[in-house]
Amino acid sequence: MQKLTLILLILLVSASSLFAQQATLKGTVIDTSEKKNLTNSVVALLRKSDSVLVTFGRTDKSGQFTLSRFVPGKFVLMVTHPAYADYMDEVEVKDASPVNLGNIAMILKSQLLQEVVVSHKLGAIRIKGDTTEYKADSFYMKAGSSVEDLLKKLPGIQVDKNGKITAQGETVQKVLVDGEEFFSDDPTIATRGLLSDAVDKVQVFDKKSDQATFTGVDDGQKTKTIDLKLKEDKKKGYFGKLELGSNGDKYWNNSGMLNAFKAKRKFSAFGIMSSTGKTGLDWRESMNYGGTGNGMDMGMSDDGGMYITMSGGDDFDGGSYWGEGFPKGWSAGVHYSNKWNGDRLHLNGNYKYNKLNTEAAGRNTSKYILPDTLYYINEFGNNYSTKERHRVDGMYEVQIDSSSSLKITAGGSTGKSNSFNVTKTDWLDENGNPVRKIDQRTSSIGENKAFNSTLLYRKKFKKQGRTISVTFNQDYKENESQGFLYADNEYFDSNGASTHKLIDQKKINDNITSLVNGKVSYTEPLSKRALLEFNYSMSNNHRQSRRTALEKTDPGSPKYEDVVDSLSNDYAFNVFNNAAGINYRYAKPKRISFGFGANVSRADFTRKDLKSDKEVKYSFTNFFPSANITWTLGSNGSLRFNYNGNTQAPSIDQIQPVADNSDQSNIKLGNPDLKQAFRQRFNISYNNYKILSESGIYASMSFSTVQNDFSSMTTIKNGTRITQPVNVNGNYNGNAWIDYSRKIKKLDVSVGPNLNFNVSRNVNFIDGLENTNTNYSVGFGFNIWKQKEKKYTLSIRPDFRYNYAKSSLRPDVVTKYWTQDHDVDMSVTLPWKLEIGSDVNFSIRQKTDAFDKNNNAIRWNARIERKILKNDAGRIRFAAFDLLDQNIGFNRSINSNFINERTYDTFRRYFMATLIWNFNKNGKPMGW
Repeated sequence: MQKLTLILLILLVSASSLFAQQATLKGTVIDTSEKKNLTNSVVALLRKSDSVLVTFGRTDKSGQFTLSRFVPGKFVLMVTHPAYADYMDEVEVKDASPVNLGNIAMILKSQLLQEVVVSHKLGAIRIKGDTTEYKADSFYMKAGSSVEDLLKKLPGIQVDKNGKITAQGETVQKVLVDGEEFFSDDPTIATRGLLSDAVDKVQVFDKKSDQATFTGVDDGQKTKTIDLKLKEDKKKGYFGKLELGSNGDKYWNNSGMLNAFKAKRKFSAFGIMSSTGKTGLDWRESMNYGGTGNGMDMGMSDDGGMYITMSGGDDFDGGSYWGEGFPKGWSAGVHYSNKWNGDRLHLNGNYKYNKLNTEAAGRNTSKYILPDTLYYINEFGNNYSTKERHRVDGMYEVQIDSSSSLKITAGGSTGKSNSFNVTKTDWLDENGNPVRKIDQRTSSIGENKAFNSTLLYRKKFKKQGRTISVTFNQDYKENESQGFLYADNEYFDSNGASTHKLIDQKKINDNITSLVNGKVSYTEPLSKRALLEFNYSMSNNHRQSRRTALEKTDPGSPKYEDVVDSLSNDYAFNVFNNAAGINYRYAKPKRISFGFGANVSRADFTRKDLKSDKEVKYSFTNFFPSANITWTLGSNGSLRFNYNGNTQAPSIDQIQPVADNSDQSNIKLGNPDLKQAFRQRFNISYNNYKILSESGIYASMSFSTVQNDFSSMTTIKNGTRITQPVNVNGNYNGNAWIDYSRKIKKLDVSVGPNLNFNVSRNVNFIDGLENTNTNYSVGFGFNIWKQKEKKYTLSIRPDFRYNYAKSSLRPDVVTKYWTQDHDVDMSVTLPWKLEIGSDVNFSIRQKTDAFDKNNNAIRWNARIERKILKNDAGRIRFAAFDLLDQNIGFNRSINSNFINERTYDTFRRYFMATLIWNFNKNGKPMGW
């Protein structure tokens, strides 16, 4: 009897437990095309671990179904209907609470068959939240094409001749490979070094900080990122590319890249030697090396002015020459990454070396328009520079246990630079009479070093959604330079009589920047879909600048010993910040997610003149609101809105109370009374892609306004422009962008119109008078692309832009003009393994009162190549660059008070022969 009682008790407890854990799953099955509910569809729930059938049912007259009486867990949901393609998706049921899956869309088999047979592009593009995913094999690429060639064909992505990538209207800052950093600070190593046939998928998204990714709460730190997912068969063995090119004279272009894989171990190496501008520097890094641009570009400067840049394409494959003049570049690097111990340990490291020598000559023609007069400035200059850098960075991550991890990143660099400049400048009044002549020579030798590190600890608790994370950041930079300034200034009075002033100085500059930051974040779930995040951070930003100007005691002496007090100073600027915040986050999968919150901080500022030992302290209390929302629109669409506010402290160069006379025409003064600026940003974006029609639309709009923005107060007198930063209110800028792509199946042509608009309002002061600059620009482009596999490809990309600028000080002077930039690319496959190709760029700029010169140019490149070696792994190419010899270096900057046009030396017509070898081997590399 006791045994029977015990058995009954055990059965009763077990039954109660099972009953308490029973779950329910609901949903509605609909047709994708007609949006009608589907009756009598079979809905089956399979256990994910072993595919065992757990339960099943059918949809009723309204297309609804309910599955119940099963234990929570991870499952595979399968929906079938005779006329429709099977639907499968993974589902997780965490507890006994009813789960409503909403609408489940089914595709007719007839539509699916048409998609597969006719277009071969089912799932070519998928949009999941803020991630757009492209399947690489859905876009035909010629053998030997680079990833950059692939990106140019993807809707919503543009790549200019410099390698600068724009995705969904925003500049791409990072390119990852399989989710990992790949030569970190140079995206073009991946886009130009990797072959397109190695890529399985291309993902475009806004990469959040590691801490925000972990907590699920947006902290405002976003980086437009591309992640290249490699094919599995390319992760076994090795593949790479070797390129050797020369014209037998002063032009040479040699490069190579190797990628080797063994399980989860990855090794990559590259090297570049080039005198054609292919330096291996990406568009961002090239600007740090003194580059100015390549191809034609238009934008707006911080003071509200417009600029246009145009210099010739240097390389048929789209090299990366950015600097003016004629560069010689050397670049090399290695990359290593590995995961082991069941992926609990992860190591990633990079080393990179760059050296760039440049010789350049150029001319500036400028006009200053003032309320009562104007000035003309003509400037001729020659420059030689050399820069060299070593950089090492790495990441180590360890999964401590199933709930916690530790990630450490660190990087450092050292660099040297050397430059010499000769400049001759003439200032003329409105009648063409001389005001000032400057004959200036400067030289500089510099060294710099930097080190940064990040430590991130993450911990998940047993309660779903409860987490804590701690991050620590450190960044240190030091720059030392010394050089000489020699300037012969000749001033003219109204009668034409002149006087001379000679400047002969030695300059010594030292700058140190040190940042330390720590943050802790805690999340607490409010429900399965909502959570609160609490955070606290503390940071200290210290900057010090020491400037020393020395003159000779005796003009005949070689020693510089007398300190020029007006040009010398030792200054420190420190900002200590405490901040705390709270954020709310809600997410309903495949439907909607949103968040809002705010941070409050106290910033303590300290300015100290270390020479006079004078110190000024002051504080600000700041409020940082934020909000974001994302709607998921079907399977391939999304609508996002984002708002945030943040402050920006002035740089030490802006506040240091000392004059910088290194450019005798433009003297810069610091302003220690500058306040911090507060910027508010609004952004909305919409993406949608329709698989069956192969059409997509990508649009975004943003607007920002700044309180206490940094602007300038300019005084022009006796052929000298003196500028000092000041705070202003009323500045704003906005832009809108839309790109539409569609396949016209009858013509087998892909088309893609795009439209963009920019507007800005910027306040500054000229000769003590407030001036408001208003600028507009409207751009319209159109992409037409057609190809016949193994026969030909044709791409036509016309682009038009209208620019308008006016100033409140001179409302009678309005600057408006058109620019055009059109590209035509074509390649034809011939018998005998031959291929010919050509690309032409038409750059057209409307003449204006300020610019009456014709700087239009047609840049025409052509090539012929033949495939060689086994499996067509090699190519011999003969190419001609700038056949019409019209390539010019050119840029233009405009606002209603200052207009500048610059021309400079760049590559003209030349020819080159190149040998290219693409190699690969599946399996284990020898000795690896």
